[in-house]
Amino acid sequence: MDERNVVRDLARRYAEAAFSDEAKRNAANWGRLNALDSGARPPIILDQLPWHEFEGEEELRCRCESPFYRGIESYFRAELFRVRHFGADLVPAPYYPCEKVCSDTGCGISTVTQDETGHEDAQTHLYEDQLPDEASIGRLRTPVITALPEQTARNRLALEEVLGDILEVRPTGRMIWAALWDRITFWKGAESVLYALIDEPAFVRRLMARMVEIEMSVIDQLEAQNLLAAGPGTKCHCIETYVDEDRWRAIDQAHIRASDCWVSGAAQIFSEVSPAMHDEYEIEFMKPLYDRFGWVNYGCCEPLDRKIDIIRKLKTVRAISASPWTNVERQAEAMGKDYVMLRKPNPAFVASGYPDREAVAREIRQTLRACRHSGTPVAFVLKDITTVKGRVDCLTEWVEIAQAEIENS
Repeated sequence: MDERNVVRDLARRYAEAAFSDEAKRNAANWGRLNALDSGARPPIILDQLPWHEFEGEEELRCRCESPFYRGIESYFRAELFRVRHFGADLVPAPYYPCEKVCSDTGCGISTVTQDETGHEDAQTHLYEDQLPDEASIGRLRTPVITALPEQTARNRLALEEVLGDILEVRPTGRMIWAALWDRITFWKGAESVLYALIDEPAFVRRLMARMVEIEMSVIDQLEAQNLLAAGPGTKCHCIETYVDEDRWRAIDQAHIRASDCWVSGAAQIFSEVSPAMHDEYEIEFMKPLYDRFGWVNYGCCEPLDRKIDIIRKLKTVRAISASPWTNVERQAEAMGKDYVMLRKPNPAFVASGYPDREAVAREIRQTLRACRHSGTPVAFVLKDITTVKGRVDCLTEWVEIAQAEIENS
């Protein structure tokens, strides 16, 4: 078997999808949506999929043996599989990504899970507390990030030799996931975090100040070494980042700044705290960081319908999550025309392997009605899909139900 020809054939098929009229239409529609055009068609995107359940699918079976070709092959097979079965409004990147190589010394703390004997296949975990007191904050180090452009260049040259006449090979940097409270939760455990917010406010403030200081330094280093990601083909916490604005079109790939980038962030553990506490321990600390970026995609699984007023303090927020636990009418009214609602439909409705058609349609209709009433641009982001019982068609059918509701609304 000629492994080079295997990946080149896949690259040609991928390029057809990436440069198709449909991809161009989808990119333009995302651009309108992210520019707050309430007349944009509500797009649909699926991410955070149960790929482990699809391993037996023939379309995903890799033929190449060498690690180099197998890496390329697996990328194209996964992307083509997604486009074919549940692509919806996905826009395939118009290039092959070559990750920029860098070294990272780390921050000195890592996640340690509690003994999970008997629960090895669980999708959730309990964590050992790595930050039990103020003295432990001293363990946090500021990472030193060093770009390795020579290695990046070698990788790019090798990829271009195989793909260059079919598809651009583009060095790509990091998209920032600035959910510092998620990291703290992985290092302390959810229960310890919540007790600390109540019992040890001074400790929490010192910890957050140090976390923001570290993250600001990381962003400075990434920006100085052109290791950030922005522009066509980049995804920000599942969504497409096309924006119909001059400053987005003017991004210089040779000098990407934080102000050119989208950033995603959340404080999911704060689903259990009041708006006042969310403001004090998240918004006030994170505002200088978020405000460095051009566009912010805020929120994940936490309901935010009672917290839009504090999120408004972040001057560059463009999109706000509306999780399955959100009162969508209240959130749309609070957001108005000022932000894109990223509606996260309930993945439980596909967990049986067959979509609950009535529940899916009702959820989409309710959201469309609320957003239309408030003039709120909206996208649907089905994510956090733990299982579809291995039935790929379940996701295809979910997309068809959602599309029908959007078209008939």
